[in-house]
Amino acid sequence: MQNVIETPVPETWCKSPEGEYVPDCYTNHPDPVFDEDIEAELERWEVLTAHQAADITTDPGKPRKGQGPTVYIGFDSEFVPGDEEHDNVILSLQFYLVGECGVMERVAYPRGPEKDQRPHFREIVFELIHEAMDRGVILEWPNHVVLVGFFLRIDLQAFGDLVSFKQALENVGGRVASVKTSLLLEPDADDLDGLLNNQTYLAMDRDGVFRTLKVRFVDAGGHVAMGTSLAQIGDLLGLPKLELPEGYLKERMDLLLQGDKQAFERYGLRDSEIAVRFYLRLLDFAEKHTGRRSLPATASSLAVRIFTSKLEESHVDFNTAFGVTEGSSTYWNSTREKAVTKTEKSPSPMRMANEPFVADCYSGGRNECYAFGPTTIGIYNDFDLAGAYTTGMVDLRHIDYDNFWYSKDIADFVGHVLGFAYVRFAFPEGTRFPSMPVRNSHGGLVYPLTGFSYCTAPEIEVALNLGCQIDILHGVIFPWCEGDSRLFEPFVMHIRSLRKSFDKGTIFELYAKLLGNSLYGKTAQGLKAKTVFDSQGMKSVELPHSILTNAAIAAHTTGFVRAVLSEQIAGIPPHRNVISATTDGFITDADESELVLDGPMAKRFQALCERVAPGSKMLERKHRVRQLIAMKTRGQLTAIPFESEPFILAKAGVSPQIESALHNDYMLKLFMDRYPTDKTVTRPFTPFRDQWVKDADVVRLTRKSKLNLEFDFKRRLVEPQEIAVANGDHLSMASLPWRDLAECERARAIFDGWREKHCLKTLRDFHDWEDHYQFALIRDRLSKGNGRSFGIRSTSGDITDVFRRLFLRAYTQGLCGLTKTMTYPELAVWLTERGYPTKVNDVKNAVRAEFIEHAVPLTPRTEELKSVLVEGFPSIEIEKFISTN
Repeated sequence: MQNVIETPVPETWCKSPEGEYVPDCYTNHPDPVFDEDIEAELERWEVLTAHQAADITTDPGKPRKGQGPTVYIGFDSEFVPGDEEHDNVILSLQFYLVGECGVMERVAYPRGPEKDQRPHFREIVFELIHEAMDRGVILEWPNHVVLVGFFLRIDLQAFGDLVSFKQALENVGGRVASVKTSLLLEPDADDLDGLLNNQTYLAMDRDGVFRTLKVRFVDAGGHVAMGTSLAQIGDLLGLPKLELPEGYLKERMDLLLQGDKQAFERYGLRDSEIAVRFYLRLLDFAEKHTGRRSLPATASSLAVRIFTSKLEESHVDFNTAFGVTEGSSTYWNSTREKAVTKTEKSPSPMRMANEPFVADCYSGGRNECYAFGPTTIGIYNDFDLAGAYTTGMVDLRHIDYDNFWYSKDIADFVGHVLGFAYVRFAFPEGTRFPSMPVRNSHGGLVYPLTGFSYCTAPEIEVALNLGCQIDILHGVIFPWCEGDSRLFEPFVMHIRSLRKSFDKGTIFELYAKLLGNSLYGKTAQGLKAKTVFDSQGMKSVELPHSILTNAAIAAHTTGFVRAVLSEQIAGIPPHRNVISATTDGFITDADESELVLDGPMAKRFQALCERVAPGSKMLERKHRVRQLIAMKTRGQLTAIPFESEPFILAKAGVSPQIESALHNDYMLKLFMDRYPTDKTVTRPFTPFRDQWVKDADVVRLTRKSKLNLEFDFKRRLVEPQEIAVANGDHLSMASLPWRDLAECERARAIFDGWREKHCLKTLRDFHDWEDHYQFALIRDRLSKGNGRSFGIRSTSGDITDVFRRLFLRAYTQGLCGLTKTMTYPELAVWLTERGYPTKVNDVKNAVRAEFIEHAVPLTPRTEELKSVLVEGFPSIEIEKFISTN
C-alpha cells in the first residue's frame, strides 16, 4: 500500500509515527467526531490498562479478540469498467478509517491488472488496524470493524480473496451486508506456527498478542430512498462529492491516475469519507431515538425496531396486536455440538384460518393511464394523497383475530370495517372509472365494468356509491377491539414528531421520512410468492415473511388507499379529464376546487390527516404543467411546462444514457420519432447471482429490447384526434373501461401482435389498428373449432379490402339480393373509380370463393364502402355482410 494521507489527532495521547507530539494537530485540523473530555480520557486509560493486563495472561498460541471500541472504515474503489466479456481493471482501493482518537486515510493499489493481483481483504484490514494503532488513531485492537460502502458489492470485487468470505455475507434487497453475523478474521495455520517460533506475523498486534477480528459489512445504500446518489448524501452532509478535473471522465479514471494522481486519490477518498460519515450520523440518530447505538442493514428494519418499541411504550402486547403465537423447535447444532432450542413466531391458528384468503385480497396500488398522446393546452395538476400509506395505516384499530365471522351481506362491509371478500360485480353502463380491482394474467390490476374481484371493504363501499351491483360470494370480517386506539398511530406520530424536530430537507428529516415510508412494506413482505437469491446458500429461495407480515393489515392498507384514490378520480367532473393514476396520486385538469372531498373515503382519510397532523390537507399538489403527453401506465412527460415549475416525467421503463436534466427532452423526441423497430438500451449491473456463483465482476451489461411507448390497453381507446405538440402533430385519445377482463386481455394480446410492425402516431394508424382489431375479433368468432382460417383473411390493404372481396363473391354468386347488372370488367372499373382498386381477375376468382356472412365490422372505413355499395346496388342485403357483434 502506498500514499498514506494522515489527519492529525488530539495531542492528549496521539503521537506521530516518530514518537514526537504534534501540539497543534487538532486545533489546525478539527474533526467534528471528537470532543476533548479529560475525565473520559482518564477512564479510557484505566480500561485500556486493564485490557493490557488481561492480555499478559493470554496463551500465546491462542488468538485473542480485541476489546477496543469499534473502528469504522469507509471504503470505495476506483476501476476501469469492463463488460460482459471482460473483468473490471481495479485501479485503487480507498479507506477512510475513523477511530476513537482521530481519522486516517489510506489508498491501496493492486500489484497489476489481473484478478489474482488484487489485494486481499484480510491482509488489508489487519494492516489498517496496525497502522491506525501505530499512528495513535486507535489505542488498542478493536472488538469490531464496520466496513461501510455505498453499493458495496460493486466495490468488494476489488479484493482478490472475495471468494473466500463472500458466503458470510447476505443479500439484502440486492445489496450485500452483514445481517445476523459478522465475518470473523482469524490467522492462517501457518501464522500460528510462525508465532510459536517467535516470528512476527500479520495478525499480531504491537503488544505481541495474536488477534482475531470481527468485521461487519454495511451498505449505506440500504438507508436512503431509492434513486439517492452518493453525491446527494455528500451534499446533505456538507461534504460534497468532488468534481473530476476538466477533461477527465469517470469511465476513464486510469487517465486521471496517470495525469493527476493527487486529484485521483482525493476523489476516491472523498467517496469513502462520505459513506462512513453518513453511517456515523445515522448511528447517532439511532442511539438518540432508539437507545441503541446500532443500525440494522436497512432503514425498514430500523423502522420495525422503532415501531415495536413504541408498542412497548404504549403497553401493547405485540403477539396480541399481530395475532401471532410463539413456539419452539429443537435441533442438533453440529458446530456447538449440542441440542439447541429456537423460539419462533407464527400466525395464531385463528388468524391462519383466513390468512391465505385475505392474502388473495392483497394487491398493490391503482396504476392506470386514462389517455394516450398529447393533451390539449391547459393546466394539468398532479395531486398526491398526503403520506398515503403511513396515513392509511392509522386507519387500522387493534384487531380481534379470534372472533372473525363470515358474511355475504353487503351491508356488513360498509363503514369502518376490516372486511375482505371475493365478489361478482357489475357497474352501470357509462361509468367512467370503475373501482373494483381485477388481477390480470400478468399480475397487474385492471378495472373493468364487470367481473370478479378479491377486494376489501373500503373498495366495496366506493363501488356501491357508484351504483355497482355486487354479489359477495365469500366474505370475512374481523371485528375491531374495543376503543378507538390505533395500532400504528404511536409510530406515525413519533415519525411526524421527529420530522418536525429537524429542518425540512436536512439529512435527519429525510431519514425520518424514509423510516415512516418503509414500515408498510414489512407488513406485506412475502405475501406474494417471490424468489430471491440466497448469497450464503448460493441458491434461490422464497422471500421469507418479516416479523410484521400480516395479510389483513397489508390488504386493508392498500385497499383503503386504492378506495380513496378511486373515489377521487370517480368524482372528477365530466367536463374534466383524468390523465393517469399512480398508487397515491393522479393527474387531472380539474382544479382543487372541483375535487370531491366530502365522500366517505375522503372524509375518513382527511380525519386521519387531522389526527396525525392537525391542520393538514389530504391532497397535495406536487406538479403543474400546461401540456402533457400520456403514453402508458407510469409513462407521462411534459410537453409544455407551467412557468418555472418542475416537469412531470415518468419514463415508462426507459433509461436515457444522458444527464437527468435532459431526460424530458430526450423522452419527448423518442416518443414523437419512434418506429416499430426501435430498440431501447438499458445498462443493468451484473446480477447478484452471477457475481456470487460465477465469481464475476460487477459490470454494466448492455441489454437491447424493443421500445414500447404505446398504450398498454388497460382501457379501451376512443375519440381519436390529432393535436399539435412539440413542433408536430400526434394522435391523441381518451379511454373507456373494458366490459370485462377477457375483453381487455384479448385486445392487449392482439395489439401486442399489431405493434410489432406499427405505432399509434396518426389518425390513419388508429384506423388501421381499429380495423385490425375488429377483424381479429370476427375471425375469432367465425373461425372453425380446429383453429383454421374461416375462409377469408385481411391483406396489406385494410378491412375495406375484405369487404370488397366479400362483395365480389356475393355479386358473382348471386347472393345477398344482388343480380348481375354489370359485366365483370364494368364492375372492376366501377369499384376502381370509387377508390377501391379492382382487377377483372379479382371478379372472376370470386366465383369460386366461399361467401362468409357477418364478417365485416362497422368502422369509419367500412361505413364509407357500405354507403357506396348501397347507393350502387339498392337491392343489396347489406346486413348480411356486417358483423352483428
